[in-house]
Amino acid sequence: MSVSLTLFIQQLIHLFGLQDVTLWLEQAPIIHPQLAEPRWLLILALPLGLVFWRWWQWRRLVHYADSALTPWATVHQGGGLSLRRQRATRLLLTLFWLMLALALADPRVPRSATAHMQTLPPILFVLDDSAAMSVQDVSPDRLARSLQLIRLLIPNLADRRLGLMVYADQAGLLLPPSPDHDLLRFFLTQIPALGHPVAAPRPDRAFLRAANLADLKGGAIVWLTSGDEASFSGALGSDQLAAAEQLKRAGLPLIAITEAGAGGPMLADGQPIKDNEANPLSSRPAPQRVAELARLTGGAATTTTTLPADAAFIDHEIQALPELPPRNQTAKQTRSLHSLPLLVALLSLIGAGLLGFPPLTRRKTSPFTGASTLIVMAMAGLVTVGIAPPAAQAAQLPEATDLTGGLSEPTNRLRLAQGDQALIGGDFAQAQVLFSASKGYAARLGNGVAAYRRADFTFATTQFQMASWLASTPAEQALALFNLGDALVMTGQYEAAFDAFSAVLTIQPKNKDAQKNRDLVDKFRKSISKNENDSPKFKGYQSATYGYYHEPKTSKMDQEVQQSSGGVNGAGGPATATQKPGTPFSLTEAIGASARKKLDLVNDQPAPLLDGLLRQQPYHTPVLGDNP
Repeated sequence: MSVSLTLFIQQLIHLFGLQDVTLWLEQAPIIHPQLAEPRWLLILALPLGLVFWRWWQWRRLVHYADSALTPWATVHQGGGLSLRRQRATRLLLTLFWLMLALALADPRVPRSATAHMQTLPPILFVLDDSAAMSVQDVSPDRLARSLQLIRLLIPNLADRRLGLMVYADQAGLLLPPSPDHDLLRFFLTQIPALGHPVAAPRPDRAFLRAANLADLKGGAIVWLTSGDEASFSGALGSDQLAAAEQLKRAGLPLIAITEAGAGGPMLADGQPIKDNEANPLSSRPAPQRVAELARLTGGAATTTTTLPADAAFIDHEIQALPELPPRNQTAKQTRSLHSLPLLVALLSLIGAGLLGFPPLTRRKTSPFTGASTLIVMAMAGLVTVGIAPPAAQAAQLPEATDLTGGLSEPTNRLRLAQGDQALIGGDFAQAQVLFSASKGYAARLGNGVAAYRRADFTFATTQFQMASWLASTPAEQALALFNLGDALVMTGQYEAAFDAFSAVLTIQPKNKDAQKNRDLVDKFRKSISKNENDSPKFKGYQSATYGYYHEPKTSKMDQEVQQSSGGVNGAGGPATATQKPGTPFSLTEAIGASARKKLDLVNDQPAPLLDGLLRQQPYHTPVLGDNP
């Protein structure tokens, strides 16, 4: 080959952007391309539809036309072209459309012949690093067990990009998803030396960071957590739900394991951590809350059993994730071959235009018809040359993270309706997410109902309180205050509950149910007042140092209720009044029996919103007259 011809070919390759194509063809062996945007292949349905339409037209013509006129009609349908030119034109147009779809799908190959395309979803390990992980209810403790589990999983995930994030009250990204697993092993050795804050863990902050992590798109999160119940109390519980919703929107499922047993004291250097009153601080797991968040993101959760079983659970969930197109590969890692099918599409379009231009001697229509067709097709070809694969060369805009910013009234009504349906379906976590993203009286009231039925009574009280402020009619305010009284009863705030029911009676003096509830709560508080010396009033979830919660001694009222009703299924008995001050609260069967019996004694408001408190009656839009 002469030097001039070689230079000419190189100029053509440079002109049409075929450098990556030539380098790909020079590789040995040649790597099969993978499509970065396979969804563009759907445009092939358009020519198939046109072919079907033309076939239907031809069948109709043959069916209705006289047999003697059929040859004339079919020739006229071809625009004066010979049968051979018609077939060639259709073939070239079909080739154009096929190559255009292939170019838009962006075929890509690795730059090196020995490299592999990264299409397996990346995995981010999110690890609880708070003091709650020091509890030794699993061997040797929660944190050490989680680190062992990650090390056990690394060999099974050798072909994936793995990352690491830790959190306590704040979240820190130690390693973005990377194919270098030695870096991951290095950071795992550094975690025990990090500080472990004595604070309520905040996984929501880790989730929000992960949702905006570009390198994690299309992947999943392996969440190893203490499941500390302090993370889900009050407003924190609502924050976790909102963060889980962000993960759902980002397409990042949670694969969660609660690395905890029955709970126990938190340790530092082998010694119990104590509050300002020298009471040991304990961590109590809430695995049901962890499972709730995992379900909300489309993932799965379990409680730790053995390390091999935990590893098998995580590995099974990861292997079930769908593979990704090579859309996240940068120009330094892959070569794009879209210029080759794009060039073929352009040449096919030009050829179809030339063949489809009818001869002057056979024109039966305006002479501008064929020329206009050719011009339009040429312009389409020029536009096609300028098309670039969308995902490979154009960054996508991040999704908005503010659920309520600029909330329109139709959107608000839609979310309220969706929240109603979620409550009716028993999906209280999803209902709380939807109501939290809405505004107005109905949103706060529905949010309180959802939180109440998730047993988050502290947060329910705040929502019912806000609903009472936003009420526009006396009936709405009475309904919110009645539900507020119910929630206050569940948190042991009997004085406040008495005031709430009294306020209902001020608005609706004939409300017999509010009167009965107030009389019963009055009996509770008087009983507590008489026995205040040896049985302090149950104050519910009171915040202690570092955000952890404790329950004081069980009140005598609780004992009386339990003695009158007994435990559930024979598992519970009277609560002891000699419980040591500062002993952490744990939900035993006896306390559960007490709560349920108290609810049975409290006559519920026969309103559509909360017919049965914990009995979870169907939720409807609150409609209440002035008289109950």
